[in-house]
Amino acid sequence: MNTPLAQSVVPRPSGAWRAVLAAMALIIALSLLTACRNKEESAQPAAAEPTAQPAEAAAPTPQDAAPAAQLPQPTPAGQAEAVVAPAPAGSITLWHSWSQADGDALALILKDFQQRYPDITVETLFVAYDDLLQSYAQAVAAGSGPDLLLAPNWWLADLTTLGAVQPLDDRLPAEHLAALWPAAVDNLRVGGSLYGLPTTYELVALYYNKTLLPGGSLPASLDDLLAQAQQQPSAGIGLYANPFHVAWGFSAFGAGIFDAAGHAVLDQGDGAARFLTWLAAVNATEGSYVDSDYGMLLDRFKKGEFAFFVDGPWALPELAGVLGDSLGVAPLPPGPAGPAQPWLYADAVYVNPQASPAQQELALLLAEQLTGPAAGTILTQTAGRLPANRAAAIDGADPLLAGFAQQANTAQAMPHGPHMDAFWRYGGDMIFKALTGAQETQSIVVETAALINETTGQ
Repeated sequence: MNTPLAQSVVPRPSGAWRAVLAAMALIIALSLLTACRNKEESAQPAAAEPTAQPAEAAAPTPQDAAPAAQLPQPTPAGQAEAVVAPAPAGSITLWHSWSQADGDALALILKDFQQRYPDITVETLFVAYDDLLQSYAQAVAAGSGPDLLLAPNWWLADLTTLGAVQPLDDRLPAEHLAALWPAAVDNLRVGGSLYGLPTTYELVALYYNKTLLPGGSLPASLDDLLAQAQQQPSAGIGLYANPFHVAWGFSAFGAGIFDAAGHAVLDQGDGAARFLTWLAAVNATEGSYVDSDYGMLLDRFKKGEFAFFVDGPWALPELAGVLGDSLGVAPLPPGPAGPAQPWLYADAVYVNPQASPAQQELALLLAEQLTGPAAGTILTQTAGRLPANRAAAIDGADPLLAGFAQQANTAQAMPHGPHMDAFWRYGGDMIFKALTGAQETQSIVVETAALINETTGQ
């Protein structure tokens, strides 16, 4: 579950993957006759023996012999005979790159699954994160591969383009989908179709240093947040000048970024310009920073140089280790036009379209287990992850993680597709120009929207 954001803090999908995958798909199509399925299957480990075994029946004693009255009786006329469905049985293969605490959590989840379905074995194969996408896509194109894949949302556009993941519409109980965070589910839709089930998610929220809070309370709005920082430098704000880290502010000031078709709409109204003006005011305030140097911001917040820092759960272990009980996490305060709506992205489980219908049904049983409330509780307690299932026990496990879960109430699914590649590039330039006052703010917004739409052909 090693997400790119946790490693680089810049959630920027690699555009190089698309070129690599396109070339790879052509090569695979020419080599299908090489019958590489046996090679893929031989790389998988032997199935683990089920942990739960049926209890052995005790031999009956003479006094236990059933009297005639206990013999099976005929079914009364007009009453249907009960039909008991056989217990699911078979074997499921799962590929993943979860290691360390994530791997420990996965082992516990699979143990629970084995106890629930003792006649199903699960074969797992660990594949290094950097190799997982290529290995999986190559195996599927050759007609093999695992039944299930655990992978981040970053690769979804490429996987759907290659036809390497199975659509899941109408394949899952409605109540199960309803138990998941809506933004996490929406993050796994392409063209309106659902292609995965979210296991965990990430987003940004407001870290704060309790010892530096003015009056000991959190600001009620973004205007209050800025006003406090202007009155007292120790109540300053640290904002990473990256499109993902500040996307929440556009909605708070009444601006959209994209419409449903992926068309940039930043220039519709003055909301985007108002938010960029607010960012510039924060950056001009003594003790506050809107900067592209993430390491500098993190270090200053750890040293207690400002009270507020917007970041994600990937920074939680480091910040908690330094600030201890002084650290808090809360939802971002609302803006003049509504709530702050950060982008949310998910790790997920995907079904192999090459698997037979019977194998897909077995795989979906495990997918439901991996995204259920018990699994979510394990992921929180064992790996410190934000579970996609809202019924998972998180409040008592980690109140700081619970702060991020509160933020998920207003989160939006992070878009994915060609228009996002353009936004990572031109959105960052837009923020930089606004902070430096290179030109009038509204003209920066109009220019940025035009560049994004021109790049994507909108």
